[in-house]
Amino acid sequence: MTDTLAPASSDQSSAPTLPDIVREERIDVHFQPIVAIRSGGVFAYEALSRGPSESIYAHPLTMFEAARKQSLLAPLEAVCRQRAITAWAAERLDELLFINVSPEVLLDPQHRNGETLRLLTRLGIPTHRLVIELTEQSPGIDPDLMAEAVRHYQSMGFTIALDDLGEGYASLRLWSQIRPDFVKLDRHFVSELDRDYVKRRFVRAFLDVAHGMGSRVIAEGVEREEELDCLHELGVDYYQGWLFARPSPTPKAERAALNEHLAHLVARQKSPSHTCMGRHICKVLPSLAITVTVAEASERFSSMPDVGAMAVVDDQGIPIGVLTREAVMALVGKRFGFDLHGREPVTKAMHVAPLCVEVTEPLDQVSRKVTGRGIDQRDEPFVVTQQGRYVGMGQLVALLQQITEQRVAVARQANPLTQLPGNAPIRAALDDFVGEREPFVACYLDLDYFKPFNDRFGYVMGDQVLLDVAVTLDTMKGQRDFLGHLGGDDFVLLLESREDLHGFLAALQQAFVARFTPRLPAEVVRDNGFMAQDRFGQERFFALPRLSVAALCVPAGQAPHSFGDYWSSLKQSAKRAVNGRLVVRFKEETLASKRGLTSLVAH
Repeated sequence: MTDTLAPASSDQSSAPTLPDIVREERIDVHFQPIVAIRSGGVFAYEALSRGPSESIYAHPLTMFEAARKQSLLAPLEAVCRQRAITAWAAERLDELLFINVSPEVLLDPQHRNGETLRLLTRLGIPTHRLVIELTEQSPGIDPDLMAEAVRHYQSMGFTIALDDLGEGYASLRLWSQIRPDFVKLDRHFVSELDRDYVKRRFVRAFLDVAHGMGSRVIAEGVEREEELDCLHELGVDYYQGWLFARPSPTPKAERAALNEHLAHLVARQKSPSHTCMGRHICKVLPSLAITVTVAEASERFSSMPDVGAMAVVDDQGIPIGVLTREAVMALVGKRFGFDLHGREPVTKAMHVAPLCVEVTEPLDQVSRKVTGRGIDQRDEPFVVTQQGRYVGMGQLVALLQQITEQRVAVARQANPLTQLPGNAPIRAALDDFVGEREPFVACYLDLDYFKPFNDRFGYVMGDQVLLDVAVTLDTMKGQRDFLGHLGGDDFVLLLESREDLHGFLAALQQAFVARFTPRLPAEVVRDNGFMAQDRFGQERFFALPRLSVAALCVPAGQAPHSFGDYWSSLKQSAKRAVNGRLVVRFKEETLASKRGLTSLVAH
């Protein structure tokens, strides 16, 4: 990730030159957290390097661009890596560390191999705790040579992440060749994502490809809660940006405030009570420490004949690989296998970069990750974590069983025409919204003049109009809103609090009209109505069906005992309104008085 910092504006006449900065190692390091919203914790930190504040090189883009022009990129990045790792160790941070490396540096003759590994060994830091983030600013590098260099780092146990890798075919080719552990979603696609349908489609495709290749996705540049909500709904794994914290030289000192802020953001993410989570497919199994030998692992598998794979974890309990029974037998099952391989650590035989899912992930997101893998990998077990730490293993057969049971349960409660959630899910959703203790809007919607319309034009046309209502509402609702179908022409829409609620409801009504009127005969549209029999059998003129809305604004921490009682009183007033809308605010005293509309304040 490229840090954003305004260039220094002080007098440059006495400022240090770039060779001075490299020689004197005058690099400041700031750390920005990468967070996991599902677990509410910090997953990693990215090290961001800056030059001296009194120079033009305080801006990192300026510094690294100048280093390219002056053939100092390899020495500069060596200093940045050394300073970042040393500062990280001094902060005593337990999370992963992301450090930026320009791909061309790996092929630069000035690049000295082994320095990073020697520094980690001296500080007692295992290689899997360091993530090498490749950030390309110079296109045109041979992908084959680059892939070979990256595989060299992977063979030493380093984790690989890909950031903004140039443009076009070469970057996609490199991505497919090295199979990185992490890929970063650029801030361009994150910014205003909640307001841009095209961006959401791109991000969903990006996630499908990444998860199918076994990569975890980090969205960078997250600055608004609405962007976070949308990314969370789409299934992004980790997040980075100013919404959580700005880069800091002392991240540990700011950890308490960050944890409190994360707790608030986690509370915003609704998980409907009827949604099955990853915990339902988790089978608790022992894990293997990185110090376990192949011979010891073979004995573990022998004592557990029904277990096909076990997770390998570091001293923090974070999964770094999966060891399968087949991989162990391939080593020890041959002649002299125990003598040749028995003393080797399991890290030599494990599958690195395992697929990990959080216990709180909805099953539809877990399914996309598992089935997105290659056909040869779909049957392989995956790791289940809680706050990033190992808790058990999951299997495809258990996942499919839970999804089937979930769909059967939903189908039993769904409206047979629109397939929208019915009475029980609506009640559960209302409980969820009330339990969040945040203001929301509970809308009751139905169609005026629907019965005579149904009698005049037939049930086929009537069903189509109900489907038009369902599609319109589903299209207009937000990512975190809820839509249900009580039956007939009665719908429920639960909304997050909106500033211009009247404007939204008016747009919703107009969208319905635009969707269903093209189905009607031209003369009916021209006359804005039709002739049909009323309930007394008399022929008379009726207006076209209109979507009427009774919206009850529910303040935080307050709710009626029965939403149905209030909707029953409000919907008749909404039908009598000229625009077919009624917006009222629920008042706390109505909990005791239940005096209906007399206790409500109209907007």
